[in-house]
Amino acid sequence: MPFMKIYGNLGNLNEDQGRQTPWGFWPTLGISALIILANVISGSMAAIVFAAFTGNSDVMKNPGQLVYNGNLVTASILMTSPLIFALTFFFANLRRGVAVKDYLGLHEVNWKQMIQWVLVLLSFAAASELVTLLLKRPIAEPFLSMIYSTASSTPLLWTALVVAAPVSEEIFFRGFLFYGILKTKLGWVGAVVLSSLIWAPLHIQYDLYGVATVLALGLLFGYARWRTNSVYMPIVMHALMNVIAAMEVMLHIARVSPGS
Repeated sequence: MPFMKIYGNLGNLNEDQGRQTPWGFWPTLGISALIILANVISGSMAAIVFAAFTGNSDVMKNPGQLVYNGNLVTASILMTSPLIFALTFFFANLRRGVAVKDYLGLHEVNWKQMIQWVLVLLSFAAASELVTLLLKRPIAEPFLSMIYSTASSTPLLWTALVVAAPVSEEIFFRGFLFYGILKTKLGWVGAVVLSSLIWAPLHIQYDLYGVATVLALGLLFGYARWRTNSVYMPIVMHALMNVIAAMEVMLHIARVSPGS
């Protein structure tokens, strides 16, 4: 009986049965899983296309290098981001009764909120760097250095990391997935936590400490999304965090290779 009661509660996680009801809890997770799977498949296709056009057969022998090769990372992000973007909008629009603008949190953020949350992010970044130093870990992630050193086009890489990835990921995770959970009995806390728990482990290029940092960032992005009622805020914060990481890597590369 206790099990049936718990199962029954999960099956009725849709709290709002009114006009402004998104996909339910389980459909939201199911659709999200499909979008993530589509992202993985398209990323693999990007690796195959890259290998075919460059003649780099090592990619086929070791697909894992997709995570560390700058050209592959650029191609993969630029290929998968539009797909994630399109699928997210498609499923949000498919659910009648909720405007896409509300579903994905496409609401304006005033300048006061923008400045406040940017300062919060910078404070988080400073605290994260301090913890990293105290743990005697490298400030610049080694895999990021590999990505930058192997990228043929730095502007394209920056476009992928600072524009394409933040926009597509936040529209999906802090837009579609967040709102689908928000309108259940789990509320904003569940939306913030679950969207972060699903997002963080997908960063397979990081070690455990890195994934933990990404998880903390996800919680911060999710809280900003809820407080501002806008996905634009986490997009800006995500992009800014990637800029900070990119600048650290570039300074690291310049320091270790001053003549290049």
